[in-house]
Amino acid sequence: MADEHGVHGGGGESEKEKDEDADVLPRFKGLPNITEGVEDIHAHLLKRHVFLYPEDGTHKKWVAPQIMILFESGNINQVIDAVVNDLKHPIGNGLIASILVQEPLRQTLIRRLRARMELMDERIPEHPNFLHTLKMIERMSCKTVYIEEFDVQDKQKLNGRMKPRSPIVVLDFPQIYFGDKPSAIITLNTFRNLNEAIRLCYREGLNFDTVSIWTNKLTEGYDMLSGLAKFPNFRFNCINVPFKASAMVTVNNHFHYEVLAVSGELITIAFPMQYVLYGP
Repeated sequence: MADEHGVHGGGGESEKEKDEDADVLPRFKGLPNITEGVEDIHAHLLKRHVFLYPEDGTHKKWVAPQIMILFESGNINQVIDAVVNDLKHPIGNGLIASILVQEPLRQTLIRRLRARMELMDERIPEHPNFLHTLKMIERMSCKTVYIEEFDVQDKQKLNGRMKPRSPIVVLDFPQIYFGDKPSAIITLNTFRNLNEAIRLCYREGLNFDTVSIWTNKLTEGYDMLSGLAKFPNFRFNCINVPFKASAMVTVNNHFHYEVLAVSGELITIAFPMQYVLYGP
């Protein structure tokens, strides 16, 4: 193929036969032999373990999810870098769950995401959350972006299929449609103006810990605050930068931090300084 970017035993058994695998797995009185009929014990245990993965419990509920909002003037390259990185292991703490992109950049973003995608962690494709999402995608006939593979004889690449371990970006559906647990995919929706972006952000149905806004016009970022005051943290033209919430306004390592009160709610903002100001 060519890839593209995009216990139970019979009563007559001897004690030796009953315990011949005791050095592999401990025996517990009253419990069945969990390896009965299993040829590859290691693979079997890995499959059982995936139901409890990750160990921090972030497969059970969303923990500090983020949404990225890309305006037409925003840095599409940095947005793609962040999304591709989180798609490699799309279950965890503080990951990108959703992307909103302004209409003129939609096709460019989709095309370049498909070209840049990398294979997921090998534990994700068999994870119950991901398998559930695959069923929902099929049920709702969702359009998706993924890594494609083709048969060698398919020279024109007309009959592609999803490569095993490929990550998935779902188009034009909100996260809430895939259940209340982390879906192991990222959703991508399109907006035409600021008000539509605000509406789509709420439609995702998640309590985003951070809204990451990408635009060369900081007024667009500030204009989003009043409409999204439900969410506690905002980053302008950056992502995963530590917040300095102890100060109302500060500049540290070329990043501007401030805390605003909007409709009675405290909102933290961080964004990079374009110019470094020096004192006299």
